[in-house]
Amino acid sequence: MPRQKIATMSTEVTQSLRNAESMRKVPNSMDPRLDQLVVYSSVLEHLLQQKLHYEHERDMEQLRLERFKCEGAKDNRIHVQMQVVKKVQGMLPDIVFKMRNEYDKFERFLHREKALKGINLSLYDKGMQLLKACKKNLEQTL
Repeated sequence: MPRQKIATMSTEVTQSLRNAESMRKVPNSMDPRLDQLVVYSSVLEHLLQQKLHYEHERDMEQLRLERFKCEGAKDNRIHVQMQVVKKVQGMLPDIVFKMRNEYDKFERFLHREKALKGINLSLYDKGMQLLKACKKNLEQTL
């Protein structure tokens, strides 16, 4: 499944970005652009995780609604479950909007600051991997 692959990839990127703090203690860490890179990456990673979480929750609640309908649950219970599905679904557009904005900012930053490759190649590459994972995930949203 594509979501599992993206989730796995984003988990790897998250783990790498968590180790970024220790990487920044290298003498080259005096460059404030490295801090920007870590911040942009962290924000985008967080939004990706939120999006994946709410998509998973939406699917789970939708399945629960279908199960209630098949089992012949009371109308009140079905109505409540429909409200739950709507509430979870309502969270996604805002997250997608924020994610697209942060994706664009981060992409512009990485293209503008190509010199970061020479300062810290591993952080730069992890940022590029995160961009690719987010792009795939956003394309699936359309």
